Amino acid sequence: MDFRDRVALVTGGTGALGSAVVRDLLAAGAHVAATYTVETEWQHFLASTAHSRAQLKGIPVDLTEADEVKTAVQSLHTAHGRLDFLLAIAGGFAPGKIHETSEAVWDRMLNLNLKTLFSILRPVIPVMIKQNFGRIITVSSGAIVNSPGAGVAAYAVSKAAVRHLSEVLAEEVKGHNIRVHCLMPGTMDTEANRRSMPNADFSQWVGTGEVARIIHRLLLDDADSPLVVPILHPGGTR
Repeated sequence: MDFRDRVALVTGGTGALGSAVVRDLLAAGAHVAATYTVETEWQHFLASTAHSRAQLKGIPVDLTEADEVKTAVQSLHTAHGRLDFLLAIAGGFAPGKIHETSEAVWDRMLNLNLKTLFSILRPVIPVMIKQNFGRIITVSSGAIVNSPGAGVAAYAVSKAAVRHLSEVLAEEVKGHNIRVHCLMPGTMDTEANRRSMPNADFSQWVGTGEVARIIHRLLLDDADSPLVVPILHPGGTR
């Protein structure tokens, strides 16, 4: 059991990728706290992980509300005395060219993809600095690896900001035994994506279980991987 003594916080823990990551961490023996916003989704997920109930905690929180986030992190730290892993997975998607994208959509993409990240980092980083240990995984997008993201302007800009924020963070915490990795997955094979793109070649999509396994390897103490990790095709990083 690789992570028996570790405490992990997963944002967006009931989503397609988040739930896969939570299951992987539970299987490895970690104590896992998962944030969520929809109670029915949490109850459904909780029912499917009953065998790991003692290791799993759900945290209902609006990640764009700084006070809520700070309280949630403080509560988790008080309960366990440490916080080893932050898996910042919460986010969202919206299509649209620059001139076609409303101000509301721009705000939503920046809030879901960028604000949720720095709002959780602010209370987590001091805890990790104090304990001189931490592993942080952020999630950008493979859509901006080889192109600027035309046609998904607000999404691409917000995810590019996630990558840059991760690079800044890595420099700021590198003297405190805190490692940062930014994943850039291609289209993931989820039910929602299959519904929205029924004619796509699903075999070229990346499985959420595969991304969860890559995250697992990045969290290991002896991992030696680059800060930015593209996962563009099935079978691992490319």
